Amino acid sequence: MIRELTPAEMKSILSSINREQHFLYYSYLTARKHNTVHYGQFTEQGELLGVLAFFRGLSFYAFSVFPVEKSFCLWSVLAFMKDQLSLPDNAVGNVIVNEEVMAVLASQLELVKSPKKLLLMKHIHQEALPPVDTSVLQLGPPYFELIESKMADLDTMAFSKEELQYPFYGVMEQHELIAVGGYHIYSEDYVELGNIGTDVRWRRQGYGKKICAELTRAGGRVTSNVYLNVLEENVGAISLYQSIGFELMCKQYMVQFVI
Repeated sequence: MIRELTPAEMKSILSSINREQHFLYYSYLTARKHNTVHYGQFTEQGELLGVLAFFRGLSFYAFSVFPVEKSFCLWSVLAFMKDQLSLPDNAVGNVIVNEEVMAVLASQLELVKSPKKLLLMKHIHQEALPPVDTSVLQLGPPYFELIESKMADLDTMAFSKEELQYPFYGVMEQHELIAVGGYHIYSEDYVELGNIGTDVRWRRQGYGKKICAELTRAGGRVTSNVYLNVLEENVGAISLYQSIGFELMCKQYMVQFVI
């Protein structure tokens, strides 16, 4: 049986889920809950086998998956959701899963291309943060149009306008926003750094480190759980994050599949 989860069922999952091992789905149960719909597969006895969730409102088809049992059939749930949500045939779905889930679901996914390895890192060493840099400014509403334009220039596909409700920090040079960063999640439960980038002409001059350090410092004022995701191939960024106190928590995969 496949059906939409009830609020009580989602609350039950949230009470036992490991945030760092299921980082994306955890966000679908918490900060992103109002934009998501969750469908579960159940046995005839009512036992939950797994969940596939969809995030509305992005420019791409964003999913999250939470298998409970190895018998969970992703394709059955996806077919049901396509009908319920009127998703188009042969569109590309996007999901992030940990290594264990990837091993379970790999045979069920028609991949568009090889998955990319993604590392979840957490800020552990507060003493590694550099001193406050006054060139990094908090960007309020007067800067929102400029931030949106910069997100488009930097091709940050995961950015949504809703994230403007979270703090953004940037460096201005001659009235131009040359480096910027914000959050995908910003709450007392946890924060996730994101939307970080520096204009090509200004790279390799330390602006990215300044932005990340201030984002980390500001996030740490509201919660002790400060995270970010980074592609494993981006060795320069990983080195930067380690230098300001981040450590690896979980290895994941970014997966694109045919819906």
